Amino acid sequence: MGVDWTALEEAIRVSALRQAEEIIDRHPNEVFYAVALDGVSADETDHLDLPVLALNSLQALARKQKEEEDEEVVVEDDFDDDEDEGFEERPDAEDDVSGREYEDDEDEDEDDEEDEEDLDDVLKELEAMNSVEEQGFYSSKWNPPDWFWCSIELFDDSATDLWSQALTSVAKHHGWEETNRLYYEMLIRVTDSLRQALAVGRNADMVVYLSDEEHADRILRRCLTQDQLAKHFPELAH
Repeated sequence: MGVDWTALEEAIRVSALRQAEEIIDRHPNEVFYAVALDGVSADETDHLDLPVLALNSLQALARKQKEEEDEEVVVEDDFDDDEDEGFEERPDAEDDVSGREYEDDEDEDEDDEEDEEDLDDVLKELEAMNSVEEQGFYSSKWNPPDWFWCSIELFDDSATDLWSQALTSVAKHHGWEETNRLYYEMLIRVTDSLRQALAVGRNADMVVYLSDEEHADRILRRCLTQDQLAKHFPELAH
């Protein structure tokens, strides 16, 4: 069984474009910053999978980040309440406080202040590191499974199985490396076509790429324009 690469490329392009346009049209007040073909891997396995479609908007990203921040605040509040409640429930709590000497309290307060200052410094460093990491490729902003619209199947189960079997058969007979190279080249051409069709109007700066974390550098350079690389991933710009 062989693969009609031209037919497969056109089928993926048409399905991805149709579904992406439907989602974008249903949300006219949102700016979509990224579209990705996800779910494929360059690692050798016993079969080749077809990609799934993923999209995200700046508004959806902001909503998710707000939800995560709110959850963190709730967890911290719950933790503090539990800690205070547990302390009050200790039968020897009052004894511990009343039995301390004043001088010991002074020493302990000084130690606590130093510990708090050290902790503040550590937290500031962590916040700075997180802020930098959030802007990089390995963050929820650029991770399709974290997006609001993700894992959208391009075909029904029967068509997906047929294409996957055909790809796997070619890989077994002609070699995984060569088959996967042709497959990735084809998917990169699809992303280029999608970008030309979708990156218009309010979504003019939309990034469209093939998602593969292990080969992100090389693939992003192939999928993004030089202006997009300079803006979103300056470390990759030539």
